[in-house]
Amino acid sequence: MHQGAVAVYFDYLCPYAWRGAEVVDMVGEELGLRFDWRHFSLYQANHRGAPWHVWNQRLDDRDETGSKGLLPFLASIAARKQGREAFDRFRLALLRARHRDRAPLTRSVMFAAAESATLHLACFEQDLDDPEARTMLAHEHCRAAHEDVFGTPTFAFPNGHAAYFRLRELPVDRDEAVALFSNFHDMLTRYPYLETVRRPRARLD
Repeated sequence: MHQGAVAVYFDYLCPYAWRGAEVVDMVGEELGLRFDWRHFSLYQANHRGAPWHVWNQRLDDRDETGSKGLLPFLASIAARKQGREAFDRFRLALLRARHRDRAPLTRSVMFAAAESATLHLACFEQDLDDPEARTMLAHEHCRAAHEDVFGTPTFAFPNGHAAYFRLRELPVDRDEAVALFSNFHDMLTRYPYLETVRRPRARLD
């Protein structure tokens, strides 16, 4: 597999982004890969062309989605300022809190994730309230949209191949995760003309 950073576009609201993050946690060291996590707002993507921007919205701590994902994005940017390892710990902790533990994306949950990730909490609080984080989010989202990202997680490999990666459930163990991710990359590389593979959903009637 090609060396270099693999870009991953993600949204904290997305359960598939959580499963993708769990796979990355299992395969990164095994495959010798680095991952560059970039924010992409699904709410914003669904309002493409409309005069509405998630990064300009007011925060409402009563909203369990974190004001349509804005609060976790701002917290994520604050965590990233404390270094790659701190950011990795925080991102996985918050994704697990939301999708594994079903926690609302409130300010208190942001701080609980920051504490479990051993972040410097005073710096985290200051950076969380920095208005520049909204500008950074806008830039990251717009850059992703320019690259035709439409869903999360999307993996973009150093060799130029990129694809949306959606899992219904997690691999059973690390070995299966490594095989899955390696095959995913190989399929993109060997068949560049392959655009979409999607299973039909089983009918429940």
